Formats: sequence, C-alpha cells, structure tokens
Amino acid sequence: MKKVRKWLDEYQEHLGYITVSSLFILVSGVYAYFQSDVISLIIFLYFVGDAIYKINAYYHYKLDTKKRIEAVSYRVKHAGEIVFNELPIGVLLYDEAHEVVWFNGFAKQIFGADLHDLPLQTMSEALYDKVLGESAVFEITVKDKTYLVEHHRDERLLYLTDNTPFTDLCKKYVNEQPVIGVLIMDNYDEVIHNLKEQEKSEFYGKIVSIIMQWAEENNIYIRTVSSDRFVMMMSFEVLQKLRDKKFAILDKVREAAKEKEMLLTISIGLATGYESFAELGQRANYMLDLALSRGGDQVAIKIASDDKFLFYGGKTNPVEKRNRVRARVNAQAYERLVRDSERVIIMGHRYPDVDAIGASIGLLRMSIASKREAYIVLKEEELDKTAKNFVAAIMQDEKLRPYFISSEMGLELMTKNTLLVVADTQDPKMVIEPLLLQRAKKIAVFDHHRRGVDVIESVLSFAEPYASSTVELVVDMFDYYSQKIKMSSLEASIMLAGIIVDTRRFSYHTGRRTYETAAILKQKGAEEKLVQQLLRTPLENYYSKAHLIERAEIFKDVFIIAPADDEMVLEKVQIAQTADELLNVQNIKASFVISRIDDQHIGISARSLGDINVQLLMEQLGGGGHLNNAATQIKGINTQEAVLMLKDAIEKELEESGD
Repeated sequence: MKKVRKWLDEYQEHLGYITVSSLFILVSGVYAYFQSDVISLIIFLYFVGDAIYKINAYYHYKLDTKKRIEAVSYRVKHAGEIVFNELPIGVLLYDEAHEVVWFNGFAKQIFGADLHDLPLQTMSEALYDKVLGESAVFEITVKDKTYLVEHHRDERLLYLTDNTPFTDLCKKYVNEQPVIGVLIMDNYDEVIHNLKEQEKSEFYGKIVSIIMQWAEENNIYIRTVSSDRFVMMMSFEVLQKLRDKKFAILDKVREAAKEKEMLLTISIGLATGYESFAELGQRANYMLDLALSRGGDQVAIKIASDDKFLFYGGKTNPVEKRNRVRARVNAQAYERLVRDSERVIIMGHRYPDVDAIGASIGLLRMSIASKREAYIVLKEEELDKTAKNFVAAIMQDEKLRPYFISSEMGLELMTKNTLLVVADTQDPKMVIEPLLLQRAKKIAVFDHHRRGVDVIESVLSFAEPYASSTVELVVDMFDYYSQKIKMSSLEASIMLAGIIVDTRRFSYHTGRRTYETAAILKQKGAEEKLVQQLLRTPLENYYSKAHLIERAEIFKDVFIIAPADDEMVLEKVQIAQTADELLNVQNIKASFVISRIDDQHIGISARSLGDINVQLLMEQLGGGGHLNNAATQIKGINTQEAVLMLKDAIEKELEESGD
C-alpha cells in the first residue's frame, strides 16, 4: 500500500493523462477483441506501444534528472564547505555564558587560537563589551587589524569581516587632508624698535631660522609673506603630530628671545576639513585673530568636523603692546557710530563689577558729548554688595541717576537706528539682557578679557587683553574724541575704582598706560578718599573669607582649593577676594574658591601667579578670563561636585602639559 501511495505521489502531476490513456487503451482493446478487426487491433497495439515508450522515456528522464541533481547537490555541498571554511569571513557561535561553542577556520586565524569553550572576554575585551552593548554592527581591532562585526543577538552568532583595507584608506584620506596656517610674531615691531640695524638682522635671522628648521623637521611648507608673518601648509597627519608635541615651537621661540632679553612670542592660526582652499584660508586667519585676541603666544585650531576650538600654549602673561593709533581709530569709529544713531544704549555683563559700571559711564559721557540720547541698562537685583555701594551713590546723584534704566525700558527704547554698546564682555551669553543683542542692528563692543569661542557679532570691536581694565580702554579714546568729555567727580571716581579693583590696587596686570589712565581720571576729578569709602566691605565678608580659608585644601602641591558649605551663598566679589588672599600661601601657584552664588549656580574664582594658566582651566568648565585671573559659573550642581570637576580639569591640564 505504501508503494502505491508513493507511486501516486510521484506521478500525481500526470494522473489525468495516465487515467485517460488507460481508459482509451482498455476501450480500444475490448473493441478490437469483440470485432476481430485488424485495424482496431493495430490501433490498440499502437496505443499500448506508445504508452510503454512514454513510460520508459519518463522513467529514464526521472533517473537522469535525479543523477544530475545528486551531482549538483554534491558540488554545491562541497562548494559550500569550501566557502564556509576558506572565505575570509569569521563565524562564531556562543552560548548563554558568552563562551564559544563553534567557530570556522577564518575565525581561528583571526584570534590565533583554538576557540572551543573560550570566553569572549578572554578572546577580546573589546568584542565582549560590544556584544554586551546594543549595537548590531560594530568594529573591533585584533592584532593591528580592523574587523567589521555583524552581531545576530537572537542566534548568538557573530560574523567578522576584515575591514582593514577600507579603514586604512579612510585614515589615509583623513591624514592627507590639507591644513592651512598663518604664523605671526606677536609683538615684533615693539621688540626690535630700539635695536640697532645689525642687532635687528641677527635677532630676526635667529628667530626665522628656528621657525624654518621646525617647519623642515615636521614636513611643513612655509613661506614668508611679510617680515613678521608666514603662511604654512601641511597634512592633517602632521598637524596631529604637532598637537601631540603641544606645539613646542612656541616654547623654542620664547626661550630663544629670552636669551637675547627680548619678550617675543608667536601665534598660529590653523584650519582644516573645509571644502575649498579659500574657506581654509579665511578660517586660518580667523583662528589667528582669535589667538591674538586671547593674548597671543598660542595656537588656535579649527577642525571642520569638530564643534570645538582647540588651543595650545597661552602660558605667558600678554605683554602690553597697545599703541595710540588703535585708540585713535576706535575713538573715531565710535564717534561716527554715535553720530549716525538716534540714541545709544549701553550695558555690561551680568552681575556687573565696578569696571563694567565705570566703563559704561565713560562710554555714556562720550555719547552725550556727541549730543545723543544715551542710557545704561542695569539690573539692581544682579549686583554684589561692592557694586551696590557704587550704584547707591549713583542713585543719590540727581544728574547721573536718570541715565540708568531697567532692561525692560531698554527694550522699549531699542529701534533700528539705536546703537547698542556692550562693555567688559564679548560673550553673548554673559550680557545683562540678551534680548537687546537680538534686536540691535548696530553693536559696538569694548572689553579687556581674552576672547572666547562665542563672540558678539559687532560693527566695532575694541578688545585688548593687554589692558588692565575696560575703563583703561575707554579712557584711551578720550584724547581722540573730537568733543570734550565732561564728567563729575563721582563718575571719575567710579571709573578709577574699576581700575583699582581689576588690578588689585595696581599690583596685577598693570602697564604704563594704566598709570596714565589713572592720572587722567585724577585730572577729571577722581577722589581716592571717595573710592576708598565706596570699596569698603561689610564685616560679614571677613567672616565668610575666614570660613573659606579654614576649609582650604592643598591639591597637587601647588594648587589650593577652598570650597564653601553647599548651603552658604556668597557674592562673587567675596570669593574673588578670597582667591586673591590665598595666593599668598607659601608654594602655591594657583588658588580656587568655590561657592554657591545663588540657588542654581556655583561660582568658581581662579587666581594664578603666572605659572599656571587659569583661563584654560576655567574654559574647560565653561568660563574664561585672563591667564592669572579667571572665573566660571556652573548650573545644577553642588559645591562638592564642582570641586571634583575642578580637580579633573587640573589633572587633565597637567597631563596635557606633561607636568
């Protein structure tokens, strides 16, 4: 019965034909038998023979087909075995314990060992971590080769394909990307000004020789475009090597100049990753400007694929190199802007200090001298106690008080033809009222801080990190303003106080122009006694300073960190004064004071004697400032978390500098 069923299954497709043919043969045979007709017999025999022939042909056809299929199956199976075992694709199966249960020959070649029962973690830590992760496709490196891994999690199956040629090609493409740079001797004209011609030639030749030798050693194309300016081209691979060396050329040039008792430094702007050489050149020049505005003696880099700006160097305090020409140009430009505007609105940074208030008053008086309506925007709720003393004195002065307005009033007065002036900051996030920036069509910026990454877009920018204060920059322009600048004794005293606070009573970051500015303000009526009265601090400030000093700890031998209790809220001036005080501790090179400045923000004030660039440390935490005077504000953390973040930043900076 089984044979019949098998036969029926095999010939199922032809059952109709077989049935009809059988019936026809049967009928023709019966007819021939009864009729005894020769013709009928011949027809019967023909159909019988035809049936036998077709059955035999079909049988042999089936037999041949089966043989061919068996032959092909054997070849396919054999080819599959060859493919599975010899193609350069590693195959691994692992169990619930992440141990290998099966692998092919290429997988063994990849890892160079018998993988039976071997844990994935033992084979490759990277592979094990990726398998535990969520990625279905990832890369790992084994014995200097890169493999693309496809992970089928449900089957616990791994396919490994050698991706090294493609990875190498990608690396080659990246490494060969062009980099354009501009190098400049920061203060070359000032340095050689008093040298004899022969001395100039010798000194210049020595510095250029150092630069050219450095370029040759590092496979850099460099050409001189002026006496103090060079254009460079290199590959991205060379740039990475220079980054690894922290751009030692900065130190070489600085030390060579010191040997000649010169204060010469260089700055470099570099750019890479942009589509056209024109854009590369523009970006390189922009980065050079950024390096110079941060004080020079550093390298600024922009990689198109990286959102961040990279900085190297900046370890020296900037040397005063301002000149009267720039003050005259900016004074005249500011005067034109004021005259072309219907009114002027001036604002400083959030939580304004005395320098921001004093500089704003100076700019106010310049605008009024040009017979233009002018106001200063102030938020009294964002004033520390020291600034409050000055604002209280301003509010008692009937002539000065009307010029100070709220941010709401400033927004109402803002028109298309209103000039917005920003004093003592270049950061758009730091201004008193960001909405004023958005609405203003014309903006002028005056600041003495080192430039950060985010900068206010302006039609006029007078930013000099070499100045002691923004007040100093403003007073520099007085002599070149066509109108006479008139101010009261109180206004001159506030401006003088701005210099005194920022220079720590003329003990820090002062130059010849600083004392000249103080003398001009004295001529304008500034009173030292009034300044002293306004700068006095309440007794609780001394208590808070004592609390901070008591909690201070030494870190890495040369850093001192003083965190306040997390519940304690202090004003910025208090933590800044304490940071100044802690610099007097023996063997300390940099001090940091950390405290809550409101319910949401932690403030860090950083000071340095010059050996440590605290600006770079504060930039890591979202702040900025000068080489030896910087600060930051961090939202949403407590003081202990801020301490840990600061220590991580210090350790990272020490690691990068090799100290």
